[in-house]
Amino acid sequence: MALKGVLSAIVTPFTSDGEQIDEAALRKLVDQNIADGVDGFVPAGGTGEFSVLSHRERLKLVEIVVEQTAGRVAVLAHTGATSSREAIALSKHAEQIGATAIMLATPYYEPIGLEEALAYYAAVADATSLPICAYNFPPATGLHLDVDFLVRLATEIPQVKYVKDSSANIVQMNTLISDHADRITFLNGEDVLILPALMLKAPGMVMGVANFMAPALARLHKASQEEDAATVAKIWRQINPVIRVLGNGAYNSGVKAACEILGLPVGSVRAPIRPYSTVQMEKLEAALSKVDPILLTRARH
Repeated sequence: MALKGVLSAIVTPFTSDGEQIDEAALRKLVDQNIADGVDGFVPAGGTGEFSVLSHRERLKLVEIVVEQTAGRVAVLAHTGATSSREAIALSKHAEQIGATAIMLATPYYEPIGLEEALAYYAAVADATSLPICAYNFPPATGLHLDVDFLVRLATEIPQVKYVKDSSANIVQMNTLISDHADRITFLNGEDVLILPALMLKAPGMVMGVANFMAPALARLHKASQEEDAATVAKIWRQINPVIRVLGNGAYNSGVKAACEILGLPVGSVRAPIRPYSTVQMEKLEAALSKVDPILLTRARH
């Protein structure tokens, strides 16, 4: 199953005390996202708050999403970690339970270079047969995976077939899509670049906003593939104000707040990240109220 279209960077619902994964809410969210038109999920990613999950919680989270998805759409499990050892363990588990592919952010906190990153990806590839998606998010990892490195990575490690690029580097995006699509498949991971990515017919996207805005993203992707630029622009103008609001605050807090506003109970973010304030909620509600309801989750209906 190829990774393409709209992949939801699915949030991790927590119980009211923040101590447990809310399994029932997660299963309902998976079903609702599928009904809303997503082509797959990325559990335990950044929007899924993987950095505040225990190792066991990460395993459980991927297990639930794979089981609930039941082969209906793809599951790209994020298995990146601060050590090759843990990344291998998470990746082997993802393969054992039936994930479609794995996504690997490079180790963070302790600085590494591109040679160490190459060895990290190679070690995981040696331990699993799943397709690999490199995750480029330099603000979080401290390492930018540039075009030359990504092409080298895909050439030397054939299992590396995708890159989720959240670098907000529009030149890199243009180069990867236009010049290297035969080597590595580009998945847009940056909300503010949705419009130019679609205009370049990017084959897919991994978006936190897909949790509550999958109908809009599905329509955008379809219009992009059909080269219907007018529809792409029209929908983008509707959702851009919401994306701007989310970009001006803690992103995960905003995505979860939007879910709650639109009838998707997912709980709050886990400390020390703070939930949206009353003022932020009001701004988000105002932006959402101006979006055509057919572009938002059908959870309320």
